[in-house]
Amino acid sequence: MSRMPYAVAGVVMVAGVSWAIHLVVSPEPWAIDSAMTIAIGIIVLNIVAMSGLLLGRGKWTRYFAAGLVAAQLLLVLVADLEPWSVVALISSAFGLGGLAGPWFKGWLRERPAPGSPGPIPIALAIGSFAVVPLVGVAAPDGLENAHGVAGALGILTSWGYVRGHIWAMWSARLALPAALVAAAVSSPPPGAILLLVTGAAISFLAWTADARLAVEPLPDNLPAPKTERQ
Repeated sequence: MSRMPYAVAGVVMVAGVSWAIHLVVSPEPWAIDSAMTIAIGIIVLNIVAMSGLLLGRGKWTRYFAAGLVAAQLLLVLVADLEPWSVVALISSAFGLGGLAGPWFKGWLRERPAPGSPGPIPIALAIGSFAVVPLVGVAAPDGLENAHGVAGALGILTSWGYVRGHIWAMWSARLALPAALVAAAVSSPPPGAILLLVTGAAISFLAWTADARLAVEPLPDNLPAPKTERQ
């Protein structure tokens, strides 16, 4: 079996870590606490992407990894050309090229694995955690209490939903979007728009039937239908 998927996943991880280090070393245009929050979120999301490519092997993992790398490349618009940003830029380019390569055919499953949660629950779990770096992006002048609450609630909601707790579904439906609205009030207009769109997307996903069935599945033994007496 080709070793290229391992190499590509490694390059994707190198790109994420390099961007994170660059943000810590040269946080401008963000305040240091916002840059640290973005960096932590990037590293965790890249770990998810690498684990998905190597362990989960679902088709969604390639799209998620490619989208994550592409989103990180947007940092080029504000990043100075320094050693870590150059490493990040080069590894991101190689990562995107590798993800588009033919070596993933036969490596990634063509159909979902039996019992897999499906794309909507996966997107909801990842999206809830993605609140962490997004509150950092939305607060270039530094994090306010509302940003911290939204980020912490995003982590808690993501963890609870992955563990199958129904309260996490309700958190994604109501509490997390409300926290993002509060954080948007404390953000400049571009950041406020980002957080409001994020909250709306999370709430939309959380209200779908697939999101509910992931934590509240149908009973195995349904009652038999009633029949009329003759």
